[in-house]
Amino acid sequence: MTTPPYHRERTIAELAVLRACAVTKRVLAAVDHIAKTDSSPVTVADFAAQALIISAVRAAFPHDGFVGEEDASALRADPALRNSVFDLVSSIDAGHGPHLFADHAGPAAPGPASVDDMLDIIDLGAKGTGGSTGRFWCMDPVDGTRSFLRGEQYAVSLALVEDGREVVGVLGCPNVKLADGRIEETSVDPDGLGIMLTAVRGQGSTSRHLPARGLVPPAVPLARLRAPADPRRIHVVDSLLSKAYDHDVVRRVAHRLGAPYPGTEVYSSHVRYAALIVGGGDFQLRVPVGPRTKMCVWDHAGAQLIFTELGGKVTDLDGNPIDFGAGRDLNRNRGMVAAKEDIHNTILELVRECMNTIET
Repeated sequence: MTTPPYHRERTIAELAVLRACAVTKRVLAAVDHIAKTDSSPVTVADFAAQALIISAVRAAFPHDGFVGEEDASALRADPALRNSVFDLVSSIDAGHGPHLFADHAGPAAPGPASVDDMLDIIDLGAKGTGGSTGRFWCMDPVDGTRSFLRGEQYAVSLALVEDGREVVGVLGCPNVKLADGRIEETSVDPDGLGIMLTAVRGQGSTSRHLPARGLVPPAVPLARLRAPADPRRIHVVDSLLSKAYDHDVVRRVAHRLGAPYPGTEVYSSHVRYAALIVGGGDFQLRVPVGPRTKMCVWDHAGAQLIFTELGGKVTDLDGNPIDFGAGRDLNRNRGMVAAKEDIHNTILELVRECMNTIET
């Protein structure tokens, strides 16, 4: 049989995300944290997960680039913190974190050889610039750190971007446990590692349950997404805790549809995509509150591919596709509409109408 394109990339990415899910879940109940310069919390889990992901991918693809959220400056300034992170990374590398997949077993990837090696590996992500040519791996080691600190929903994301397009996406949601077919912030998997969603461009998307120990079951192909025929049953995904976006527009769009608002409320950007994919959601919006609002590439890469491979559609507010080759943020796009394809144009038109109403 012919090996499908990006098979090795997918395998390495799934193994790397699985290890990161294991390490983040391990520290979930006892988190040490500091404050980043933008005042959002960062934990030892963020640093350890980024180190594990980049280590695994770099060993397999040494010529690829990286774009990650975290840098090691706080660790370099705090010996106790960096030693704590290295101990955590080393414990996973020693065999407690790696699992075997039923459909692609593989050896544990080498972890950082020393504390200094770990710091340099973390900084590979922080120094990466992305771009529209070549290959780079984009990651968010813990997306939704605030909700992570509350023991609620968060995600580990990893995407391969090639010449400005997502080609592989892996999303680990270690706390997801569906409640009546929906993702909820407080419906948490207490025993396992939640779910993993994966996509390769042109090959569809899959899901698998992640047990805490033992063999991970085979990936299950996901069915194509369809929105409800009745607009009143359309389900909105949003997060009122996010202050960078205009939620009044979202509310107005829902009102115009006759749909309830709020719908699903989850803080993590990637878990919001998961809500569109497996958690009962139909659309989400990003309407910036001002020109200084940035959409970071790591908050969207990978999860968008998983969504669009199933019939989702994502554009900016001008109807343009999302450009993942713009750098560390999506500066060539203005806002975002992510919706199931059969309602995307309707939602986009309603957004424009509601924005015009507010402006006038």
